[in-house]
Formats: sequence, structure tokens, C-alpha cells
Amino acid sequence: MAANNKKRQIAEIVKCGKEPHHFINNYVKIQHPERGTIPFDTYPFQDDCVDSFVDNRFNIIVKSR
Repeated sequence: MAANNKKRQIAEIVKCGKEPHHFINNYVKIQHPERGTIPFDTYPFQDDCVDSFVDNRFNIIVKSR
């Protein structure tokens, strides 16, 4: 049973390495001043930025705050 759990953990680590969206949406948390710790759910444009970071070595992003 422990070996099966270890295989699932390894598969999850590999998936997080290959799919940054999966890692961000499932494991990254942000601190909100009123609601405390909340999960970081990406918007579609953020997913596009992550894809650009993965696909291209150099990126220029023009965004406002």
C-alpha cells in the first residue's frame, strides 16, 4: 500500500513539473488581508502568460498594475 502511495506522489510531482497550471491551481496559496489563506486560481490570461514563459526563453510583458 505504501508503494502505491509513493508511485502516486511521484506521478503528481512529474505532472506538476510538466504542467505549471496544475501546480499553481492546486498548490499555490496567497494571503488575503481579510479572508486569510486562499487558493490561487489563475485567469485565462495568466495561463497564457505561463505558457509563454514555458515556450519562450525571453519574454516582454507590457501590463499595468
